[in-house]
Amino acid sequence: MNENYSMPGMNPLCRVGTPSVPTRENNVGLHFIPPNLRALRSRVGTSFVPTLLFLLSACATTDVPKLADTDVPGNWQGPVESSAAEWPDKTWWDNFKDPELTTLVGQIQENNLDLASNRRNLIAAQLTLKEAGFNLWPTPSVTAGIGSGYTETRFNGLTTSSGPDSPSRIGLSLSYNNILSKPAEYDRAVAEYDSRVAQLSDLALNILGTASSTYFQILLTRDKIEAAKQNVANAEAIGAIAQSRVDSGVAVPIEALQQRIAIQRERSNLSSLTQNDLAARASLALLLGRSVQGFDIKGQTLADIQIPVVRPGLPSDLLIRRPDLVQAEANLRGATSNVDLARLAFLPQISLTGGVNASSTSLLDIVASPTSVFSLSADLVQTLLDNGRRTRNLEQTRLTLENNLASYRKAVLNAFNDIEVQLSNIRLLDEQGQVAFDNLGAAEEAFRIAQARYREGVIDYQSVLNAQNTLFATRNTFLDNKLQRLNAMVGFYQALGGGWQTGAELP
Repeated sequence: MNENYSMPGMNPLCRVGTPSVPTRENNVGLHFIPPNLRALRSRVGTSFVPTLLFLLSACATTDVPKLADTDVPGNWQGPVESSAAEWPDKTWWDNFKDPELTTLVGQIQENNLDLASNRRNLIAAQLTLKEAGFNLWPTPSVTAGIGSGYTETRFNGLTTSSGPDSPSRIGLSLSYNNILSKPAEYDRAVAEYDSRVAQLSDLALNILGTASSTYFQILLTRDKIEAAKQNVANAEAIGAIAQSRVDSGVAVPIEALQQRIAIQRERSNLSSLTQNDLAARASLALLLGRSVQGFDIKGQTLADIQIPVVRPGLPSDLLIRRPDLVQAEANLRGATSNVDLARLAFLPQISLTGGVNASSTSLLDIVASPTSVFSLSADLVQTLLDNGRRTRNLEQTRLTLENNLASYRKAVLNAFNDIEVQLSNIRLLDEQGQVAFDNLGAAEEAFRIAQARYREGVIDYQSVLNAQNTLFATRNTFLDNKLQRLNAMVGFYQALGGGWQTGAELP
């Protein structure tokens, strides 16, 4: 491993072996816990018994490794729009200023099948976390019983006493098993829950990004359909001129034949675009959790879609704004807890049991004059020989921790690199967009001139054909650039975390 992330050997007994470096804000997981669970954790954390547990198990606690300073840049190198808002809003799709897109996103948040499944998984994770919280406390048990019987006492053949009796008993016990491992088990449960929350948020961000791009793709396809219709009309106009010139004997028949081929090519392209529109609508319908039958959108063009601007804030803030990074950090904390549990296996297992039992010959006497028995026991179990199983398990958990640290570093480095590439790409696409706009105007003017001069017989057919093909290609380039710029902003919003951060409302 890199020397910045070296993890010294850990003595199984009472020695902290990993780098003594706390994570940011000590524990990011606190930000993920719902209010009811957070209150439970607060009560648990301030009580005497869990505090005692933390003191007893402190010698087996491993600090969560953190990133090296070189992994997090101090600033961005790419071009940043200084006048833009810092970090995206959590409703970033509103910045495209398209009411239909906003409506579709709201419907997807409610009806998407994958999001619904992950929400159910998150509820299950909440229940697991609650169970882990209650496991920090002793387990109470109450027993009660009542019986019915008849007793008779004889002495020298004579009955001295007889009569029915109703023996009753009630008991209360508290058991506290494997005390030292409970804090680490709870920390692992918190990390697993935090990971689930971040996973759901990352899934929602990806789904909404895909939905936005698919919506824009439909609008682009419809723009291209209109452009294809215009191309067909232009090709037919040139075809009519070519046929007229052939009929008048000033042009050879091959000119009219070539133009008919060009017309058929544009008509075929129009049919393909119509099919593409259906395929894109089917993809969007699936994200909405419905069939494509009867589904359509009102939008017809990308022209009215605004291209928003946004800028990233401090690079270090990205660590708590991108769900995939928060998930990787939570997995790292979970792996650290597993190391703690593996180290605790070398310590004795301590269990406490206490109870009180009251009994009487009748249900009424059990309150007035019971016979009570109090008990308190402590068990200490130490494994002496296990053929090295605990040592091997400890080494495996340490290797897993190192792998999780490497995965976290990789995710962080990829995130920062992604933003740098996105910043440069946005600037490039903006410049190309201006060029495409200028080229489209020039191509339209060139085609108009070529069409008029061909009609007058000043230029040959090949010249007008070249002008026609240039116009068709330039139109597509201009439309494709608009989609690329929109998709680049969608990707940039995703790269910045989509306005999400730890403690935010779940999607």
